[in-house]
Amino acid sequence: MMDTATTILNDLGISEQGAIRGFALLSASQKLAELNHECAAFRNKYNLTFREFEKSIKSRSEEIFTEEEDYLAWRFAEEGVAYWREKVERLKLEK
Repeated sequence: MMDTATTILNDLGISEQGAIRGFALLSASQKLAELNHECAAFRNKYNLTFREFEKSIKSRSEEIFTEEEDYLAWRFAEEGVAYWREKVERLKLEK
């Protein structure tokens, strides 16, 4: 099975290391796109940036469970965007 894959890579002039890097870049880019999409959905839902929404949540005296839940999900997505963006940029710089 790997012999076929290796042959194809050789025919295409792609090293195994290049194929691994390409796959990693493709996978990381997909994850980044998914998280960006999730962040955009929250921006559209609340018509606020994450920082504005965070400020609103933290300034309240009472909790609204669904918004608190959205806050945590949005924060996780924003942190993920930063993480995966950095990985994608590093992969693009590697040769």
